[in-house]
This record gives sequence, C-alpha cells and structure tokens, in this order.
Amino acid sequence: MIASKAQLKTSTDSVELRGTFLKGKKSDLPTMIWFSDLVEPAANHKAFFEQEGSKVLDVRNVWLLDYRNMGHSDHHASFSMDEISADVVRFMDQ
Repeated sequence: MIASKAQLKTSTDSVELRGTFLKGKKSDLPTMIWFSDLVEPAANHKAFFEQEGSKVLDVRNVWLLDYRNMGHSDHHASFSMDEISADVVRFMDQ
C-alpha cells in the first residue's frame, strides 16, 4: 500500500522524497538529514529528537527523511543504491 502523499512514478528521476521536518530551537541552524534503516519509516524517530534531554534540536534542524518506496516518499520499481543516492542529491538540491 502506498502512503497518502506518495505516488507511483515511472521515471526514476521524478521520485520525490518526503518526510518530517523538525525545526531546531534557534533560528538559522544547519539542517541534518536522518534516515532510518530500510524497513522503518523515518518518522518513527521523531520522539527520539523531541525527548527531554535530547540536545540535537539545540544545534540542528532535522529532516526525518524516507527513502523511495517508504512512508510518504514516492515509489518506483527500482530500489538500487545508485538511484536512492540520486534521490537524496535531488532532495538536497531543492
């Protein structure tokens, strides 16, 4: 089953990655991208970053990003590492 925002794409270059953006506690912080393993949606880690005592959001914004074929990211027949890497580069270039 494909999540609500995800679409099945026929062109690998049109796959869009989506996730959850966690705003850091200060303005103008650098942003890091967090990926979970290949079988768990990245949003499952939101509680880790927001828990009391976590210092990550003191110094970073965080994108909890889903790989292609996961969560709300688009789906495609290919799951090759080269194409997954290209997805990440396209996301960072946005």
